[in-house]
Amino acid sequence: MITFKEQIELFKLIGRELKKKIECFAIGGSAMMFYGAKETTKDVDLVFMEKKDFDLIKKTLYKIGFNEKKNIVKIFEHYEVAEKKPVMMEGRDTRFDLFLKEVISFKISDSILERAREIHEFENLIIKTISPEDIILLKCATEREKDREDAFELIKRFNIDWVVIIKESLHQTKIGGDVFPVFLFDFLFELKQKFKVDIPNKVLEKIRDIGEQEMVRIIKTGRHIKITKYKK
Repeated sequence: MITFKEQIELFKLIGRELKKKIECFAIGGSAMMFYGAKETTKDVDLVFMEKKDFDLIKKTLYKIGFNEKKNIVKIFEHYEVAEKKPVMMEGRDTRFDLFLKEVISFKISDSILERAREIHEFENLIIKTISPEDIILLKCATEREKDREDAFELIKRFNIDWVVIIKESLHQTKIGGDVFPVFLFDFLFELKQKFKVDIPNKVLEKIRDIGEQEMVRIIKTGRHIKITKYKK
């Protein structure tokens, strides 16, 4: 686990070591710490949109003492079908989870990039934080209890734009997310029931309808449904 201050110092070190500017997006706990919604995180999740930047950060992490964790199949369900394999770099106190354009099966769309709210510059390391709405969307594909707690904290702290969440869940079905709205409905329904989160019923109904329509469409085409969940 690392604190926000430790995360900042780590980013500064990486920024000094990099020989050229690279850009990435903070997701998960790292993004939440930038927003002041989380005090510590077990791992630093970063998404890269350029392969050269992805390769360079990996090389730099090696240089400052991190090593790649090779056997991560058990950590990522359906790891083998992921088009772009994630990379885990382990250090003494924390771990970097590096992704290229997608988090297992969740695609980082142009709309997600456009919604990034903050830019943090650490010399040659440029980090943008995805929006609270998009953090929730990414977390809904997991089975970790703490991700539901994180989503609860985000909804409590921010005025969540539910229209954004509905539209992005629908968009994911068009770019390879298959039955993502089904996961989203289950995730939000559990938040409402177990954590008593104030999620409008109309939002749940809309997402449920999208999920049902997608399931019917898939069944009619006769193709297999790919279900992928990201978990630690």
